[in-house]
Amino acid sequence: MEVMRKTEDTCTCKICGFEADSLVAHINEAHEDQGGLEAYFDEFDVRQSEVVHPKLLSGKKAPPAKVAKPAKKAIGPSLNIHGVEVPIQAKANPHVPAVNKSFHFSDHMKDVAQDVLENKKIMLVGHTGCGKSACIEQLAAHTKNGRLRVNLNGQMPISDFVGTWTVKGGDMAWVDGALPKAMREGLWLILDEIDFAEPAILAALNSVLEPNGNLTLKEKSDEIVTPHPNFRLFATGNSIGCMQDYRGLYQGTNIMNEAFLDRWRVYEVKYLPPEIEQEVLRSYLPRLTKAVAFKIVKVANEIRRAFEEEEVGCTFSTRRLIDWSEMMVRHRDPMLAAEATIFAKISKQDAAVIRGVISANMAPNSSIKRGE
Repeated sequence: MEVMRKTEDTCTCKICGFEADSLVAHINEAHEDQGGLEAYFDEFDVRQSEVVHPKLLSGKKAPPAKVAKPAKKAIGPSLNIHGVEVPIQAKANPHVPAVNKSFHFSDHMKDVAQDVLENKKIMLVGHTGCGKSACIEQLAAHTKNGRLRVNLNGQMPISDFVGTWTVKGGDMAWVDGALPKAMREGLWLILDEIDFAEPAILAALNSVLEPNGNLTLKEKSDEIVTPHPNFRLFATGNSIGCMQDYRGLYQGTNIMNEAFLDRWRVYEVKYLPPEIEQEVLRSYLPRLTKAVAFKIVKVANEIRRAFEEEEVGCTFSTRRLIDWSEMMVRHRDPMLAAEATIFAKISKQDAAVIRGVISANMAPNSSIKRGE
């Protein structure tokens, strides 16, 4: 694009430095993806004379259409995620998950929320049970967005993901899979364990991951599915990108190549800081004393460190932590509470290690409030 030489009779675009006596067409065309003229006025708080030079408005040249600072759109109900306002949907949707009032939105959710507004493809990576899927589910729940969640654990056939022909009432009928269903209905699609996905499923995603991407249903006469404006795509994984060093802990995962990862915004999700996890735990179970909550979280973090160092083959999710705590409230004995919530789910070798960690940190009868 030709740039006019700077004179006192030109205006300068604050985004790219383009100069002209009128920036109206330039901003609306060159910066359409950033919101055009309306967003330009809001972001830079400019005067009309900074977009259209006064000489055009004084009659020296044929004046353009009147340029007025656009009125700000009315902002409806929204959820504030660390300063980012995510609109709350007004229309009821049966796929909206339940709100968990005790859930804590970590700092990384600020960028995730902004990416949701900008319709980016978002991938969350981290150890099992650190809350990757939960943070997306709760963002959907609090903003009343419908979500569809599928587990790509290597067992999902491509027909369940894309769709298939079937017989209904004696006639052949097409049934959408998870991907086109979410695209048509404007749902948030969460692809859990994408590093276990079959190659055919990853191939089906490629066209959707492109900017303004569509889905072509080859089995349905090449029908093109255009995504609903509310459609969002998320993925989670345990051994992708910065988590590749832990691939030995997650047997059977596939390596994601850089070309595929470049189509996503990838965020590492970690377990909550101990002080936050203690607050979350006590919000679920007010009968726990602060001292007991501290010890429970301490045990969980010691097991997590042992998992990363491959001393045990299991980790300690926040979900498991809450489950163990609930049984502890019932039995008032951490070791007895761990029988059904921890030990019965893992190998005897791992159970022996965890028994030792619990014994070293917690008395047989921990102090738990009886009332409340």
